[in-house]
Amino acid sequence: MEPLHPLYQHYLNVLDVAFQPIADIHSGVTFGVEALLRGTDTLGFESIESFFDHLYEENVLYTFDLGLREKVIAKFCTIEGFENLKLFYNIDNRLLDMTDFSKGNTSQILRRYGLDQKSMVIELSEHNEIVNFDHFTQLMDHYADEGFCIAIDDFGTGYSGYKLLYHTSPNIIKIDRFFLGSIDKDPKKKLLARHMVKLATLTGCSVIAEGVENEKELLVCKEIGCHLVQGYFIQRPTLDCGQIASKYHHASNEILEDKRSKRDQVIILKRLEYLKPVVIGDSMESLLDLLKQDDEMFLVPVVDAMHHPLGIIHEHRLKSVIYSPYGRSLIQNRSSNLSVLETYIEPVPVVDLTTPLEMIIELFSLCENAPGVLIVESSRYIGYLSARDMIDVIHERNLIRARDENPLTKLPGNFMINGYISRVFETGEECAVCYFDFNHFKPYNDHYGFRNGDRVILLFTELMHKLLPVEYFKGHIGGDDFFVGVSLNDSHTFERTCAEVEELIARFGDEVRDFYDSKDREQGCIVAEDRDGVQCTFKLLGVSAVVIRLGRGSPVSSAEQLQKSFAVEKKAAKKAPNNLRIIDK
Repeated sequence: MEPLHPLYQHYLNVLDVAFQPIADIHSGVTFGVEALLRGTDTLGFESIESFFDHLYEENVLYTFDLGLREKVIAKFCTIEGFENLKLFYNIDNRLLDMTDFSKGNTSQILRRYGLDQKSMVIELSEHNEIVNFDHFTQLMDHYADEGFCIAIDDFGTGYSGYKLLYHTSPNIIKIDRFFLGSIDKDPKKKLLARHMVKLATLTGCSVIAEGVENEKELLVCKEIGCHLVQGYFIQRPTLDCGQIASKYHHASNEILEDKRSKRDQVIILKRLEYLKPVVIGDSMESLLDLLKQDDEMFLVPVVDAMHHPLGIIHEHRLKSVIYSPYGRSLIQNRSSNLSVLETYIEPVPVVDLTTPLEMIIELFSLCENAPGVLIVESSRYIGYLSARDMIDVIHERNLIRARDENPLTKLPGNFMINGYISRVFETGEECAVCYFDFNHFKPYNDHYGFRNGDRVILLFTELMHKLLPVEYFKGHIGGDDFFVGVSLNDSHTFERTCAEVEELIARFGDEVRDFYDSKDREQGCIVAEDRDGVQCTFKLLGVSAVVIRLGRGSPVSSAEQLQKSFAVEKKAAKKAPNNLRIIDK
């Protein structure tokens, strides 16, 4: 390559590089950093885009970019622990237009710094219009064939995103900030982002939630299955490499607990099989030796040097080559820079250990040819879950749930209710919880019998399902005591929750009258003995409720406090005209 013109060498000297960390969305462990150019404004350019437009017009885009890559890589190597990180580097889609474009230059730079191609992720953006789709995919194929990881940036904003997923095989997609901004308040964005994540995972891609700015957005991105996260909530871009941490504790599950019980993780770990992986740079002979060592082994996970899974190699794909007369020679004779192993990799869903079991099963069922899923922790491979193991996991989990389920109402019992309450306090999530207690149930039960008492309980359960939306958690504490909880957001406010509970109280009071005989219904009460055997008059059945807002600023900050509040406030609820007691901040 010809040396840079002194003017452009001056540009290169003036410019600086900032890094923004990309972290594992569950553990907060730093996965990599994205290099971001700084200083184009001091050179007189309005934006980074206009700067690169100028380089393109002057036909020095590729030469300058190579110099910039070396500057970025050199600074990247000053980050503590850089050997365990990936460097994300954005390239301009127009590089192939440059007459001096050639192969192998970036690999040479990396080798000088002791790095391999898998440590660098080439980001290609579909944010700008892709005028020549074939040209764009050719650029992707070039860097993929050189052995680099490929990421599609700004996924979902252009016209070619899904087409790119179909025609190419990126390793990573970054969902554009447009779909994630205020995703906790926008069900439509959540739906679209969920489908993007699902589709990407099925094709073997990792998904980065880009531009996450607050805790609520992060929690939703976890919920929909994103693997990695980048944005101001993790850390703003920094010019100081000393500010890049190895882990961002405020984003980890230790602080922001997932909205699911850890019980599923325990069940999965019991069934998880550790299949010894091969590293992408290993020889084909090492793979064949691994298969020979275990007659029952028919697939092998493939990981990179950092133990990030890349897919699996299935024995059946190798047979046609292995057993041919010149199989070994064919395996060893490769003209591209790709690892020999990389030719035979098949994508399979890769999911974090903390992923809800329902999502793991759904991803597996949608991936037609996958024999199982690879499980990771902090983005690193920890084991394999086969189809048979998943069936066993579901069976065990269903047995646990069945034991806890109320036999009459089929609602979750105390174990799951306590789990829900614990998660609410662990996450600090803003939500509304409600305790229901029937009024005058014992006299009704004694007078009309247990069978009719059960019918009344089933009536209330049916009304709960009918009047409280599906996003409510609904539980049966036992007898005539019930519990519900719901997350609060712009579409489901605390006021709306109180209104829905009040309507449930009123509807139950109206419909339960049909469970009395005409005489009691007309006089509006029943005459029965109290616990001391004295004849008393008891009003008709009703239900009282205590609704409490939890989250930041709530006076209730623990499960024990909540239990005490329910016990105290239910007495006030029974005395209230509408049988409702509301505890707000």
